[in-house]
Amino acid sequence: MAKAKMGASAGWNDNYVESATASFSLVPGDSGKVFILKDAAVTVTLPALSDIDAGYRVTLISGDDNEHILSGGASKIYGAAFDMSAGDDATAQLPLTGHSIITPGAGMLIGSKYDIISDGTNWYVYVIAGAEVAGS
Repeated sequence: MAKAKMGASAGWNDNYVESATASFSLVPGDSGKVFILKDAAVTVTLPALSDIDAGYRVTLISGDDNEHILSGGASKIYGAAFDMSAGDDATAQLPLTGHSIITPGAGMLIGSKYDIISDGTNWYVYVIAGAEVAGS
C-alpha cells in the first residue's frame, strides 16, 4: 500500500519547550512544541479540529506530581494510556476510545508524558503515566 500525505503543519519539531503553570488552550501555532506542566494541576484544552491541519503534534510532560488534565472539548480522543505503576497488571493499559477528557489519578510522577497528534479528523493521544489514567 502506498503512503498518502494527509497534510502538514508548520511547527517547532520539538525544539521549543515552554513551561505552563496555569490552565490554557492550545492554538494552531503550538504544533511541534513541548510543554512542561508544573506548579499546579494544569488543564490543557486541545484546539478545535477545524482550526488545525493534519500533522498537528504536541507533547505535554509533567514537571511535578500534579494531576494534569487533557480536554478535547467537542473533539474525541483516541489512543491509549499506560499506568507504569501497575507493572504487568492487566489494568496497566487503558484504551482511549472516543473520550473527551483524559484525567490521571493521584500519584503522577515527574516525567509523565502525553504525546498528542491529529490527522485532521481525530485526536490520537498516548499517555505514559505514573498513575492510573481515566477517560470520560
